[in-house]
Order: sequence, then C-alpha cells, then structure tokens
Amino acid sequence: MFEKIRNTLIATAILYLICGIIMLFFPTNVINFACYLIGIIFIFVALSGIIMYLKTEIKTAFNSFTLVMSIIFGAFGVYVLLNPKIFASFLPIVMGIFLLVDSVSKLSMAFDLKNMSYKNWWQMLIVAFMLLGLSLFLLFRPFEVVEVSVRIIGVILIVDTLSNIFTIYSYSKIK
Repeated sequence: MFEKIRNTLIATAILYLICGIIMLFFPTNVINFACYLIGIIFIFVALSGIIMYLKTEIKTAFNSFTLVMSIIFGAFGVYVLLNPKIFASFLPIVMGIFLLVDSVSKLSMAFDLKNMSYKNWWQMLIVAFMLLGLSLFLLFRPFEVVEVSVRIIGVILIVDTLSNIFTIYSYSKIK
C-alpha cells in the first residue's frame, strides 16, 4: 500500500515539477497552447454540429438553430486560433472594467467624506487611486496580467512538488 502511495506521489511530483517549470519560464507558450486547444475544441464542436445537421433528414427549427450555433462556434474557434492573445486578455479586461467603475465610485465616496468633514477622507482617495491604477493596468496590459497569473500557478506547482517530496520522505521514515 505504501509503495503505491509513494509511487503516485513521486509521479505527481515529477508531473507538477515539469508543469511548474514550464509555466514559470514559458507562460506565453502555455497561454498560446491553451488558446489553441480551446479554438480546436470549438471547431470540433462546430464540425460535429454541422455534420449532425447534414445527416438529419427532417430539418426542424432545432436543427437550424444547431446549424447556426455550430457556424458561430466554428467562427469563434477560428478567431481564437488566429488571435490567441486577444482571447487570453478577455478576463483581465472584464476585471479592469469592473475595477475602473469601482475606483470611480470610491473617488466619489472620498469626496463625499471630505464634504462631510471626515478627517481621514484621504485614505479612501488613496484606495481609489490604487484601484484606478490597477484597473488601467488590466485594461491596457491584459496579456501581461495573464502571464503573471500563469507564472504564479507554476510557482504553486513547484511548491506542491516540494510538499510531495517532503511527504514521500516522511512516509519513508515511518516504514
């Protein structure tokens, strides 16, 4: 039983270490690979839907809807394959917009606090400007944010590898 656990932990540690190193040192390649994989999956789903539509003898509204959705999925898949950076930057842009709105709201609150003679109103102003800066960074440098996230995941995988090695070592002492 211990041998199976140890072998599983060793295999997991090796896999995590390899993935962690790749993610830490080659985040752009990882992001591009993930985008290409997503694009290929969308194209595969699209082709499956189109084939299903062509093989169906009785054409219904549902079949026509499936065809239209398949064409949209296919177009999206091709778009992702041709523009992986734009696709990867989508989430940071959404977060950037959210933070931008929140920072403007906090700026307004800071000035409201000042008008109400609250002596520490400037603290809210500092927070608002920090959020504004982060939101602008997310909006204008979204791909870099994604790269940093991939690197952080890589570091986490490497730390998890070290944890697995420690676990293997600890269990081997018990034996």
